[in-house]
Amino acid sequence: MTRITIIGFGTRGDAQPAIAVGKGLQAAGHEVRVLASANFQEWIAGHGLEPVATTVDVQAMMESEGGQEWVERGHNPLVQTRIMKRLFASRGWDLMMDAWQASQDAGLLISSFTSDAFAVSIAEKLGIPQASLVTQPALIATRNGRVLPNAPLPNRTSLLNYLFARLLIEPYGWQMVGEITNRFRQEVLGLPPQSRAENTAARRRMLTLMGYSRHLVPHPADWPDHFYTTGYWFLEEGDGWQPPAGLLDFLAAGEKPVSIGFGSMTGRDPRQLTEVVAAAVEQSGTRAILLSGWAGLGEMALPDTIYCLPRAPHSWLFPRVAAVVHHGGAGTVAAGLLAGRPSVIVPHFADQPYWGRRVHALGAGPEPIPRHKLAVEKLAAAIYTAATDPGMAQRAGELGQKIAQENGVETAVRILDGAC
Repeated sequence: MTRITIIGFGTRGDAQPAIAVGKGLQAAGHEVRVLASANFQEWIAGHGLEPVATTVDVQAMMESEGGQEWVERGHNPLVQTRIMKRLFASRGWDLMMDAWQASQDAGLLISSFTSDAFAVSIAEKLGIPQASLVTQPALIATRNGRVLPNAPLPNRTSLLNYLFARLLIEPYGWQMVGEITNRFRQEVLGLPPQSRAENTAARRRMLTLMGYSRHLVPHPADWPDHFYTTGYWFLEEGDGWQPPAGLLDFLAAGEKPVSIGFGSMTGRDPRQLTEVVAAAVEQSGTRAILLSGWAGLGEMALPDTIYCLPRAPHSWLFPRVAAVVHHGGAGTVAAGLLAGRPSVIVPHFADQPYWGRRVHALGAGPEPIPRHKLAVEKLAAAIYTAATDPGMAQRAGELGQKIAQENGVETAVRILDGAC
């Protein structure tokens, strides 16, 4: 038995796979604590894991002025970098201190994209093994353009893709947190400062698990042997959920609706976004279930063709709809594909545009519509295609069947068990 600390900091899409893997590790006989956003502590405890007390609240950060600017302007890489650095500068120190305290008696430290760059220093100081759970596209260089966000040659295997990733993608995490991490190393850990190259080399040495399907993202032949694509880390949450009577009535009242929701993506004008969605649903001739999410969509009069609710477990809802309209977060992409439903992806920032391109490339959804280009006509056309195209439905269904045959949590636990 090993005591394991998992840092699953980020939105729900970051925390949920960490909880799934944590439950698997605990079932295998380990003791697991999870550090995630403050508003997720009750959720973590409800799954039988130990939540780490923290004051860092991601939802509050996303609803702040900086968070809303990130959602609205995150399609611009320079703006995205500036905003991320500013957000991390405001709460990054607190997160590092929480992670340090939560790791004192750990025999294995598991980090992720939002914490890899500083977690390597904690593992170094404590002399314990470290692993990374990755839900985003590759953050390590490869020649395979299908694995890299913004690859120069996205559909080819090329040295140019590898050089692009080495120069721009691999250093990205250090670019966000390097300065504050070196302060943490010196003032708290008593370690000498790191260079960007040293930090990148340390992250390349980590045992790294990719929590997505190789049927969606191929596993590159040029990755190190300690990099694994395990399949998705699904967390079952729908068994105890009771749908409102109004939702059941709505589902029974006509053809399958589409599900529309943008998860943890916030915005300054939820009414305007709701109006665009409502008009697109009407123009497409479909019905829709609108998930209000963190953005608070649906707080206005809606037509009878749209049913609004705060949230619903994806594992319960998605198999009951014709298509899924969402922001392209890794977890929502996975849930839509598992259900075998086409996805209309409206990416806002980060890895979301990449997932939109991959789903479209495999014929499981229309061309993605970036959030800053969202318009009624575009969204209506995409909804209609996703809900009615039999070939798209067949391809999404076949992909879902392949994904359902994988057991990402079981594979991840087996690999991590060997690292303890």
